[in-house]
Amino acid sequence: MRGGLDRRAFLRAGAWGAAGVASARLLTACAPMPSDPGGIPFVDALWDCGVASGLHAPDASVLWTRCVPGAAAAVDVVWEVSESPEFTSLVAAGTAVADPDRDGCVKVLAEGLRPGTTHWYRFRVGDQTSPVGRTRTPAAPGTSPGSVQLAVASCQNYQSGFFSAWADVAATELDAVVHLGDYIYEGGSSRGGLRTDPVGEAVDLATYRAKYRLYRSDPQLRAAHAAHAFVPVWDDHELVNNASRLSLLDDPARATAAYRAWFEYQPVWPIEGSRIYRNVRFGDLVDLSMLDTRQYRDASPGDGLGIGGYVVPGGTGPEIYRPTRTILGVDQRSWLLDRLGAAQDDGIRWKLLGNQVMFAPARLLDLDEPALRAINANIPKHGGLYLNEDQWDGFQVERDTVLEFVRSEGVSNLGVLTGDIHSFWQAPLRADFDDARSPVVGQEFVCGSVSSIGFEAAGYDLARSIGDLAKQLKPPFRYVDLARRGIGVIRCTPERAVVEFRTTTAAGPASAVRRGSVFDWRAGTARVDLTPG
Repeated sequence: MRGGLDRRAFLRAGAWGAAGVASARLLTACAPMPSDPGGIPFVDALWDCGVASGLHAPDASVLWTRCVPGAAAAVDVVWEVSESPEFTSLVAAGTAVADPDRDGCVKVLAEGLRPGTTHWYRFRVGDQTSPVGRTRTPAAPGTSPGSVQLAVASCQNYQSGFFSAWADVAATELDAVVHLGDYIYEGGSSRGGLRTDPVGEAVDLATYRAKYRLYRSDPQLRAAHAAHAFVPVWDDHELVNNASRLSLLDDPARATAAYRAWFEYQPVWPIEGSRIYRNVRFGDLVDLSMLDTRQYRDASPGDGLGIGGYVVPGGTGPEIYRPTRTILGVDQRSWLLDRLGAAQDDGIRWKLLGNQVMFAPARLLDLDEPALRAINANIPKHGGLYLNEDQWDGFQVERDTVLEFVRSEGVSNLGVLTGDIHSFWQAPLRADFDDARSPVVGQEFVCGSVSSIGFEAAGYDLARSIGDLAKQLKPPFRYVDLARRGIGVIRCTPERAVVEFRTTTAAGPASAVRRGSVFDWRAGTARVDLTPG
């Protein structure tokens, strides 16, 4: 229990429950449910996308809603924050404007809040009140929270399946939700999906906005947003598939539209321009750095699916070893190393990275061996054929730079939280993955997908067989599950970090979420005990 009200009491108090039932009053209670121009049914004639909050600072939270009339004409919206669900007294309040320029979206920075505290918030237009949201500020600097628990999610293709994982998130006690991208999918509808996407392909501001309204029409996603603060970053599908610095420059109008819609609909306070990488601390227990591995990256040298590797005659593989090649960009890389060093110097126990694409190497064929070097001395460090050059495997030198910094600076307890590939993986991270004597400097946890289809599309038995083979890559992975979807939950205490993979089929809105494999990582060690699920 926190803040005087547990999860079940919160759901009873009027926020969106796991079943996604709205507590707000409709403007036209007996009228047929209207639709927006994209053919998306309004779930609420006034607050069609529910409410949301974003983790920001120990004394401030980002509050968000969409007021439907504001998409047509400017409307004044009152916002209120309280430390009690009954709103007996307010700790922050103000007025914002919903207007057509922002598609009716309202975003405010509620400041002067008490750190490490549960808050409730709501919006009002006249006598019409929004659903109630619940958010929690992180612990203040210099304090020592007993625990921090985060959900980790990514990849929620609307038409591929239902968002049952979000119902579980809404009902779980959390400090925040880390969303690693692919919140929407910009592509058009495809046949054979479990749900219909009426928007089609997003190519301009109107259609990107419609995508967010479609996804927020899902009651289970709204429930999770109302229950917890989110910490989101984008991956490629919020922009365009396999986005890179060059592909975004090729179509600047589309990129501008995608960026704008993301900032309008996500509970994130702008930093500067389109920058989204940022850092949040929870007292002296957790330092969370959220990365952007899309906006500044060099383009993939091949097709991003592994066949263009080093061993193919005339292939593109050698490009992945170019020293100046970057996935982060120079400024973000310097920022990341500074943040990791500062967190270690400040005595922060756990350093977590919110990272879109797999960090650990997925090498199909190892060429970095003495016998092969005797034949060809020009084989590059970490030479081989890699599964996916769209991941960090396509940026070999920059990955080595990060890992060597962690080793040389003695950065302890580094956990990399990853999404993107619609499956669960776990691996230790060595400073030099080609040297078995090299120290383990971190652990990576790849936390599945909410609904996006993975290898299980080929059949569960085949997916399990491929997963067993994937464990034998060089270096090997500790854990691979290609057959199930879901999310991760990480609970950090001063003594240990426990990561649980929670799985679901996403086949229906009421699909059961199963408690999956659990990884128990003791602070200050490379030991991770696995309890299979």
